[in-house]
Amino acid sequence: MHASWHLQLPALTNAYLTWKHNSSLNVAQTSAHKFQVTAVHVFGTFFLNERFCYLHFLELDYFHDITQQHEEVANVSLLHVGLLGCSPTAPTVAISLQCLELYHQLRRRQSSFSIQAFTKVLCAIHNVNYAQTFRDQFSIAFDIYLTILRSVRSQVDTALGRTDPDWRLRHGCPPCTFEVSQPNECPLYPASLKAMDGNNSAKRMANAGSADLRIFPSRYMIPPDQVDVFKDDVRLRPGERGADQLTFCTDNWKAANSTEENTVRVFEQTGIFLSACRHGIIQTVTEMRRSGELAKYPLATINKLLDVFGDNQAIGSDIGCSLSKTVAASSIRDKAFNHKLSLSVNAFHGHAHNRKCQLQYHPMYLRGFGLEDLETCERIFASSNAAACLIRHASHFHYSQFLDLHFDQWDMDKYLELSRFIFNNYKQAVTLIDDFTKELDAYRLSFPDQAMDFETWVTEELAYLESIASEPARDALVVDYVEALEKLNTYHVAASQSTKQAQAARRAVERRLQIQINIVEDLETRLDIAERWTPGYSDYRETLEYSRRRKFIRAVEDLEGLVVQRLFELSKANLSSTGYKLRRQISRAIVKRSGAIRTALDKYNKLAVVQNPRRPTLQYSEILSYADLGEFDILKHSRHDILTKPWSNTTHRQMGVKYFKILRAREEITRLNVETRRLHAWIDAEDSDIKHVATELELTNPPLASEIWRLYHRQRRVNDVHRVRLNRIYSLEGFTGCVPSDVTATDDSLDSVDEVSVEMIEDELEGDEAARFDLCIQQMSL
Repeated sequence: MHASWHLQLPALTNAYLTWKHNSSLNVAQTSAHKFQVTAVHVFGTFFLNERFCYLHFLELDYFHDITQQHEEVANVSLLHVGLLGCSPTAPTVAISLQCLELYHQLRRRQSSFSIQAFTKVLCAIHNVNYAQTFRDQFSIAFDIYLTILRSVRSQVDTALGRTDPDWRLRHGCPPCTFEVSQPNECPLYPASLKAMDGNNSAKRMANAGSADLRIFPSRYMIPPDQVDVFKDDVRLRPGERGADQLTFCTDNWKAANSTEENTVRVFEQTGIFLSACRHGIIQTVTEMRRSGELAKYPLATINKLLDVFGDNQAIGSDIGCSLSKTVAASSIRDKAFNHKLSLSVNAFHGHAHNRKCQLQYHPMYLRGFGLEDLETCERIFASSNAAACLIRHASHFHYSQFLDLHFDQWDMDKYLELSRFIFNNYKQAVTLIDDFTKELDAYRLSFPDQAMDFETWVTEELAYLESIASEPARDALVVDYVEALEKLNTYHVAASQSTKQAQAARRAVERRLQIQINIVEDLETRLDIAERWTPGYSDYRETLEYSRRRKFIRAVEDLEGLVVQRLFELSKANLSSTGYKLRRQISRAIVKRSGAIRTALDKYNKLAVVQNPRRPTLQYSEILSYADLGEFDILKHSRHDILTKPWSNTTHRQMGVKYFKILRAREEITRLNVETRRLHAWIDAEDSDIKHVATELELTNPPLASEIWRLYHRQRRVNDVHRVRLNRIYSLEGFTGCVPSDVTATDDSLDSVDEVSVEMIEDELEGDEAARFDLCIQQMSL
């Protein structure tokens, strides 16, 4: 059946375009014959005027007589009268194209609205009993209808010169990719900001729809063979992937853990892994097959993005810290390095990472990232989860088709919101700079004798956290050296007494002595010690004492590091307006760190009682109740005098956050100035190009020309909304970008757009899940 539909596709596409644009058929009637079908209508003809679209329900008219020309396919004859059959050869039931288009638009905007639900609605409207057969017939017709629409889009893309397989990737988001030459303009660094993440909601049962062998031509999916190239990529390079404390951050996120064995057995697709630009335009999608979020999915995604976009790309991931190590150990290591790839953690996910990781990978501390939170994927998943219930038991073809349909509509909606994104971000950045600068200036006046060097403080804090994460290398070597000297002295004594022993025993003692001398000399070389230490040296005595207290000092520093991280992160769990799920994720990370604190505390208490002088023991409840560093008495026993550091002051830290927010806001304005110019240039160029192609095709291919004119009017309508918003951006107080010379030109076509666009700019989308998640993200501030 599918092969028969495929053979008819060119003729069906032409017939559809002819019907849609009311072109003449120009066929002879002498050899025609008639056949009868049962037709399913929803509504009648559209009556259009300038402002309204009326539609009315018809009386039931089940039977239609269809005129079929000689050697004409039956479904072509049906398309000439606005119907599409449910069989490729001898259709007896046909669905009206208006009915199919209605469901098409409903499904694009509500992915959980099933074919079964829609066919039940049709049955209720026409007062007939629902039957599963009708649902199956409608599904067949809807599949071929979508195939025809894809064929029409292919013809349009060919006419517009958009045949490059990566055209959508390269041009889907004009503010990110449409280069506009500007004199004396510094290039953006990073060139673009992206996010990638996995989601396990879009599962599909194994063996579901196994009889359907069709392969869906997705514009988003990275083919599985390009993903499996990286299947064993990191595993083959174990020596290049050293252990790092950052890797345990992945445990804080459920998606980063391995998938349960039962899930792998039951589901063929266990989720999707996608990437998107900071404006929300989806770039790539990868199926996660019988696995969790393995390294091969981000590696394949990064590889694709580097091939398409080239240098200076920045990508945010919930496990960006450990992912940077994965990339460094992979086959794309050199490509990533040469293209200057930058990886970071997302703003929201970063709150559940340890403080050391935040200072290295959080976008607030990374130059060029602006105010971007890199949580784009979470907003996409908040919307795409609606499709999960209908693709769980679908064939792979339908699984891909309906995900593609959802993502295509998502991108269309996000294209409409591009100018609103720029407008809102510009207002936010200008307001933030104005408010925080006043607060920061007033705070500096309160400490006239103290230099508020927040950037140096961050560097010092990171160095501190790294220093307590492991014992300094020289300290360990010095301890080894003194212990080796102690052992050497023992061997010297043994050698001096070996003269009375048997010859074999004496030789054994001499060998051990020589080996120990070699060890001592090697350590002296590594420590650059010119004169051998003796027990009379002060360094010798201090190191010997340190060696005896070594375990206790390490226990103190382990406990100190964990508590310091917890104190710095605890405030994030109680932010105002933080939703339940958000609190839950952050709290899980804190609870896990609290368990580590309990273990470190037990070790400390065991060693504290045997010290000389004896050190105080601490209770678990006492540590968890500490509010700031001043109450943590144990830190005074540490080798690091943290309480004297300015960055340990809670108020200083809060002002440091505002300082970095000001830096990022200025970077955001720089980026928005470029994006504003790119978007304005794109909409002008797109309108002109589409209009030019449509005009050229009017004589040679009128149906296709009409379709391209329809695309022109749709895009012009959207682009006019952008023009109104761009005019508002140019008039913003604090706007520092370039205003195009033609922006003040009068355009009557914008008059009707102005009121609508103002409402769209101020619309808060209160009922939208993705928008609610966005509001939650905005409440998070480091």
